[in-house]
Amino acid sequence: MSTYSREFKLEVAAQANTQSSRLLSKQFNVSSRQIRYWCLVFRIHGEHAFLHKQKPYTKEARLEIIQRMECAGWSLTYTSAFFDLSSPGMLSEWFCAYNSGKLTHLKPLRANMPKSAKAKSSKDMTEKELR
Repeated sequence: MSTYSREFKLEVAAQANTQSSRLLSKQFNVSSRQIRYWCLVFRIHGEHAFLHKQKPYTKEARLEIIQRMECAGWSLTYTSAFFDLSSPGMLSEWFCAYNSGKLTHLKPLRANMPKSAKAKSSKDMTEKELR
């Protein structure tokens, strides 16, 4: 779940069109880089920004996004904003996995993760499990 509500992001992004991200950063206690990202997402998607419609992202969708970025020559930030991802960091992780040939090792989707019967406490875990 996002730290900030969609309404808050829309409000700050709209204000960023008339005020500097540094000023808004101090006012709302959010990094200016984050505000600039929200502003870019807002410019691309308008009132439909920050909906994250495709969640959870399948491996195929992640691969398609990465290939579109490479084909179009887009930056990580622009691609993330274009696809309305929650942050460029998410795409950066996918891209690193793609470049290292470990695309199949992308984090599994929550829906596909097996449900464990009972989570172990850290006291009951071996050193290997803790790592």
